[in-house]
Amino acid sequence: MRDHLKSLLGLPDGPEGLEPLGPGSQWHLRGWCAEFSDRRTEMGYQQYCQHFTARQLLLALGTWAVLLLLFAIPDYLAMGWSAPFQGLLAMRVGVALCVLALMRAVVRKPWLATQGLWTSVVELIGLASFMLVYVLRPEIAIWTYAMTLLMLIMLFVFVPNRLCCALAVSLVGALFTLAMVSQSRSLQTREFVILSLVLALPIVTGYVSAWRVQMLQRQQYALLMAARASNDQLRQEVEQRRALQEALRIQASIDPLTGLNNRREYEKLFSREMARARREGRAMSLVMLDLDHFKHINDDHGHAAGDEVLRCVAQLCRENFREVDIAGRLGGEEFIVLMPHTALREAGEVARRFLQVLSDTEIAFEGLRLRVQATAGVAELQAHEDHLETLLQRADHALYAGKQTGRNRVMLALPDGQVQHYQGGAMAPKEPGV
Repeated sequence: MRDHLKSLLGLPDGPEGLEPLGPGSQWHLRGWCAEFSDRRTEMGYQQYCQHFTARQLLLALGTWAVLLLLFAIPDYLAMGWSAPFQGLLAMRVGVALCVLALMRAVVRKPWLATQGLWTSVVELIGLASFMLVYVLRPEIAIWTYAMTLLMLIMLFVFVPNRLCCALAVSLVGALFTLAMVSQSRSLQTREFVILSLVLALPIVTGYVSAWRVQMLQRQQYALLMAARASNDQLRQEVEQRRALQEALRIQASIDPLTGLNNRREYEKLFSREMARARREGRAMSLVMLDLDHFKHINDDHGHAAGDEVLRCVAQLCRENFREVDIAGRLGGEEFIVLMPHTALREAGEVARRFLQVLSDTEIAFEGLRLRVQATAGVAELQAHEDHLETLLQRADHALYAGKQTGRNRVMLALPDGQVQHYQGGAMAPKEPGV
């Protein structure tokens, strides 16, 4: 048992390893009373088992009360309604009332069952009252002696109680018995010693039996707590591993500066959305954005200002595109937005509105008010296109045409290879490919 506990607690073997149940340990058990030396550990054990102990105590007390009253029947048959019988009956009823009072208290406060104080008080009242049987029914002395021996052992094995309390009550009960027997008849030294040994037998037997049970129960409790601690540690490690895996997933799929999807992630999402578009027969478009004159911001205000601009543009993407749209950072000052269920001109209109929002937005950085503009190239997925790279090339072609013809505009990549400036309701003439 101790070796098993040591292995669960992860303690080394040999003299340098701390014994889980040894002196100075939280789990050390005091041999004679079978309780943890550490008071907090003992209180934790009592709290852990209080409901189970309370149920066992209620069962024992209820049985005791019933037997007390049942034994009034043979008393009546032997004594009739005499004064001695009435005295014994009053004793039995009084002890039964004390037992019932303790049962009521335990029902309301289960922790009383593990405390041991009131259980011991009621046991002492019962033993003291039982001494009346020696006085009022001397004719059944031999049966009274046998009942006393039975009661002494039952204090340990039938009524749940702390071992030290049960031992104290049993010793007091033995002294009561010696006193009553000595008073009823003159005992020689030899008889007194024999009677003492006879009374000691159930005490020793009951004590050893209860000691083994309570030691085993507390050792099992120590093992349970060690297993729970090990499980908690494993659970924490699992949660930490899960958090680490999530962090690695985010790191592998999210651009660290802008928080948008990186190329690896949006390529994976493109494959998924392309398959869905093919399956459902719906359109899908891609918008490529490139900030105009972004190099001037880095040159004039530093790379920190440029990073802040990129973060703000990413936030505008999150706020102005749909939740189903997939925004990502292509690299540098380039962004892409994959738009499922969206045809070419619809995507062009969304891109035009976004460029207007971007142009109207002031970006604050260390007292500066920065404004940026962007050029957008829009391409719609064609039936023969199976890879993102093809769609990107056509969108990039339209974007480059926009850069060459004035910037801050939306350019559509038409299916025939031509590029067209999208201005809203009206369409500008086609422009030759660049």
